[in-house]
Amino acid sequence: MRATPLLAIAALVLAPFCGAGSHAESREARTAADDPQRGALASDAPPTLYNSDPNHIANRLFASLYVRKSNLPERPGGTPIPRYEGGDVLEFPAWANTGYYSEPQTAARIEGQLKEFLAVDAAQLPQAPLNRVLLQHDLWAAHDHLVQQNIAWQGTREERDRRSRLAVLLARAIRRLAPTRKEIEALPETYDEAARSPAFAPSHAWDRSVDYLPPDLFSQEGPWIEMDFFRPNIHEDIEGRFITLHTRHFRGRSYFRVFYRFPGGRAALDPYLAYVEQEGIDWKFAAQHGFIRLKEKLKQIPAGTEVALVQFLIALDDGLKPVPTEIVQSVRLRTFKNTDGATDPDTDSARGMNVYEYVMRRKLLFNGLKNGGLEREPNDLHQYRQVFLGPTSPDWGPKGRQETVAAQCIGCHTTQGPGAYTLVTLTNQGGFDAGAMMGIAFALPSGAPSPRPARAIRWKTRDETYRRLVEAVEGSSAADAAKPNR
Repeated sequence: MRATPLLAIAALVLAPFCGAGSHAESREARTAADDPQRGALASDAPPTLYNSDPNHIANRLFASLYVRKSNLPERPGGTPIPRYEGGDVLEFPAWANTGYYSEPQTAARIEGQLKEFLAVDAAQLPQAPLNRVLLQHDLWAAHDHLVQQNIAWQGTREERDRRSRLAVLLARAIRRLAPTRKEIEALPETYDEAARSPAFAPSHAWDRSVDYLPPDLFSQEGPWIEMDFFRPNIHEDIEGRFITLHTRHFRGRSYFRVFYRFPGGRAALDPYLAYVEQEGIDWKFAAQHGFIRLKEKLKQIPAGTEVALVQFLIALDDGLKPVPTEIVQSVRLRTFKNTDGATDPDTDSARGMNVYEYVMRRKLLFNGLKNGGLEREPNDLHQYRQVFLGPTSPDWGPKGRQETVAAQCIGCHTTQGPGAYTLVTLTNQGGFDAGAMMGIAFALPSGAPSPRPARAIRWKTRDETYRRLVEAVEGSSAADAAKPNR
């Protein structure tokens, strides 16, 4: 991994607009396990993330997009609880059928703040490239959401018009924040910072309470091996099939890499993959249904296997070209104490599998890259789920805030069985409609560059949301150039 230049770190630490804010401000106001407000914000006041002044336009604009009020029960059948949600979170708090950002009052507030943001002197905006990239990314997510709703022809003409106005202003703000490619390439490799941090343990000894983060995840000669999709030998334009479902969910604003760690290393992994391909697939079922299914009584992955899914941020340079970064937005880990599904109450799944989820916090990144910007989400924290909910998902999701972090992970990965049956990336089980191909994943050669960033960017630049972003900026620039000089 590339070392972070000392001058770059100093610039991040000393940046005048890096107001870190407290944990309570930006994420959780209360942490008691039995508190119904656990994980909520103390108020809807702008968190001091992008400037130490909460009334700074960058903080107010962020809050208008990322701080919302909910009034839903914590558990099924419970009493609705008013809460302030969002703040320093990973995902833009909007579901496919969210009407919140199209409401006249909300849209007018955001529109006014965007116009103020575009009019303020450039010296008053975040100056450090890291801060600009993060705020740009925050606005990019909002832009894509509004554009997707308009592409789907959602709502009334008035609602679509409001979204269109906001999308154009967001595009201009995104362009205004854009760093140069050189600045993007000098951004830190935040996983390295996290791995060196005393906040994370290099091993877990099957203690699920330990904040375990493997320090050798990206080591070329280490035990972790990057996995890639099966690629068929056909002459078609099928690049869109070789990005993860997670990349699709984030509309190509992030790229994801997948790693396996087998006890015994590559010498154990490669033969296992060959075995699954030759003997472990029900190929008749796959041919008839377009969906790979593992056979029953498959020879299992070895106990002690670990899997990692790592999410990285993609930035837009001053030419609006997507550029991959080494800023880690999330790390999801699963460790297998046993792989046969035997009862083990000391594991999160009670069936031998532990789960870990680490997410990026702006307040940590802007505070001298503390902990590499990563913080573990408590496994028992109830969350609103956004990933993979589809085009008909209601506001706040179909379950609201009624599933814990561990339950969400376990629910996705254990429906087919334990061990190997939980490895969705082993066979790309998403089906043809989700871009799956009929074959087994393979291990990238040691030292080979990851193909994931470039693929995600190719997919994004073909996506309608990106085309509309570029057209909005180019249209605004042309309109400005056509104005008479005074």
